[in-house]
Amino acid sequence: MQGLPPIRYIRKTTLVFLVVFLCFIAHRIFVSVNESESKKVNLKSEDSQATYNVVCRNIVGGLPFGVDSVFQVHTRLHYYSEVPKLLWDAPVERKIKHIWFNGADTVQQVLCTLADSTCESSIAPLLLAPGEWSVDAVEGRRLLSSRQFKVEPARE
Repeated sequence: MQGLPPIRYIRKTTLVFLVVFLCFIAHRIFVSVNESESKKVNLKSEDSQATYNVVCRNIVGGLPFGVDSVFQVHTRLHYYSEVPKLLWDAPVERKIKHIWFNGADTVQQVLCTLADSTCESSIAPLLLAPGEWSVDAVEGRRLLSSRQFKVEPARE
């Protein structure tokens, strides 16, 4: 029994198919590595855009306290939101507005108080009525963050 024939006896078409097959395998490996790297970059960029925003009862030491999604009427509520760092790079002063909604009705629009990279505003207890509420943080026409919560009648 003889071993494999020398390379000089391989047909040209077999050699062409072998080169095409190896190029295909190399291309698939290259594409899969680049896709995984681009997904990592996209996840990092999405994380940098994510902001922390809550509706709470009090602000203690500059941080939210009493965070919940259901509140009682006759309670002063605060909306605390972090502003994306990209907004702070520009030299122009930013005007961020918090818009309070009860259902589809706009109850209050107020410029928020900026401190470091956070923005805070509150709504008076007299303006709260039972129902589904939401608060939006907007800059011009750009929505930065939004939070929904519910206000219930006082328990007896």
